[in-house]
Amino acid sequence: MASASPYSQPSSQTQGHKGPGERSPCTPGYVAPFDWKEFEAHYEKAFVDADHQQQELLKEFEELVKFFSVWASAASVHDTERGGKRLRTRERYVKIAEQSLSQRKKHLSEVIRAFQSALALLNQT
Repeated sequence: MASASPYSQPSSQTQGHKGPGERSPCTPGYVAPFDWKEFEAHYEKAFVDADHQQQELLKEFEELVKFFSVWASAASVHDTERGGKRLRTRERYVKIAEQSLSQRKKHLSEVIRAFQSALALLNQT
């Protein structure tokens, strides 16, 4: 008696209406035919589509990097200009403050000379 695999042929108990040589999709051990070439073609197409999508994303990323670079350099130029303006404003403020201090010093020197002259006149009399 040869022992057959339970999946190789249908059991007469579970599939009583089928003959011993017949198989159906519900028979245990039945493997439906599979189109591997179609599967490979589908798989390759999916890879091509994914590669194409990745290339588009990389192109978009490169464009965004260029845009960011332009924006960053424009911001840098703007900040440099503002820094230059601030420096000129501070220089102007310092010059005005120095001139004011110089005028004040000159005025105080004149006031001291006037007091010295007045004291000299008072000492003469």
